[in-house]
Amino acid sequence: MPSRRNTNLLIAGFLLFQLIYPIRGLVKNKFDTWGEFTWNMYSQTYVCTTRYQLADRSGARHELNVRPYFAVPDKIGRVFNRQDLPTFHKFLCEELAREGRQGQILARVSCTKNQVQTERLVRENEDICTAPNHAVVD
Repeated sequence: MPSRRNTNLLIAGFLLFQLIYPIRGLVKNKFDTWGEFTWNMYSQTYVCTTRYQLADRSGARHELNVRPYFAVPDKIGRVFNRQDLPTFHKFLCEELAREGRQGQILARVSCTKNQVQTERLVRENEDICTAPNHAVVD
């Protein structure tokens, strides 16, 4: 049977972990920490602006609506971080090729954190299908 002292140490250790672990996201200069599930993620807000275009062989650019490629269109914002964008870009390239829509896919994705810090997540004017890491900024 565990002693009262051991139980108290376990509870204190658990609470200490809950307080210290989220500080990692605040201390690091890491822009997109919303993928880490801690209470810290609720202290950050992200507003992302996106633009996807299909440039055909003649050079004409056509706006792409990416919402239809999501099962739940309201959850589209979940892919706009550095970890998920390459996968989404690969999927988008494959889907447009399957649909027979030829050309380069150009993207502009930038997010603003806490209405202060803005970063580009995609290198503009690069084809996301052929660029290294699908044009996602490292």
